[in-house]
Amino acid sequence: MKDLVKYVKMMRYALQFKMILVLAIIFFAFGILFEVVGFSDSGSSYSLAALYLALTGMYFYQLVFSTTVSKMVQASPMKKKLQVTGPVLITFITSFIVFAIYVIIKLIKVTPEFLAYNNITYPRAYSTIPFMAGWLFIFFIYMAFSYRAYIFSIIFIAVTVIGILGFSSKTEIFIRLSENLIGADNSPLILILVSLAIMILGAIIGYILSLLLYKKPISDMAVRYALRQASK
Repeated sequence: MKDLVKYVKMMRYALQFKMILVLAIIFFAFGILFEVVGFSDSGSSYSLAALYLALTGMYFYQLVFSTTVSKMVQASPMKKKLQVTGPVLITFITSFIVFAIYVIIKLIKVTPEFLAYNNITYPRAYSTIPFMAGWLFIFFIYMAFSYRAYIFSIIFIAVTVIGILGFSSKTEIFIRLSENLIGADNSPLILILVSLAIMILGAIIGYILSLLLYKKPISDMAVRYALRQASK
C-alpha cells in the first residue's frame, strides 16, 4: 500500500503530466458519452466507446514510467519499481475502474426495450465488453515495449489496430464469444468474468515482459519524443 501511494505521488513529476492527464480525462469523457448516446448500438462488437475507455488507463502507465527519465530517479532504489511494478499496477487499477464503470452502464442500458429498438440480441449488445477487454490485453503488451523498443512497439500497435479495425469481420470473434458465454437466462456474468480474466492476463503478461526488458536501456527515441512534447 505504501508503494502504491508513492506511485501516485510520483505521477505529478511525470513528463507532460498535465497534458497526459487531460488526454486521459478526454478519452474517458468521450468514451462515456459515446456509450450513453448510443454510438455502440449498431449490432457490431466494434465499439468506439469501449476503445476510448480502454485507452484511458494506458495514459497512467506513462505518468508513472516517465518519472524515471530523471537522473535523480535513475539513481534511486525505487527505479525498478517505477519502471516495472508501478506502471502495471496503476494502469491495472485505473483500467479496472473504467472497465467496471463501462460494464455498469452496459448492464443498465441493455433492456428488452433497448434490444427491440436496435434490433439486436443480448450477445451482440454485450459483445463490446470482451472487445474492451481485448484492447486492454493488447495495450498492456504494447506499453511493456513502448519505452524499451520504441520502433517495435509502434509497428506492433499499428499492425494490431489496422488488423482489428481495418477488417470488421475480425471483431465477430467477440460476438461468438458472447453467444457461447451468455446463458439461457441472458445473464452476462460469465462473459464479464471471462473479460476480466482477459484483462488480468494482459496485465500479467505486460508485467512479465517489463521484467524481462528491464535491463534493456530506455529507447532514446521514446525519451526524445517525450521531452519534445513536454517542452511545447
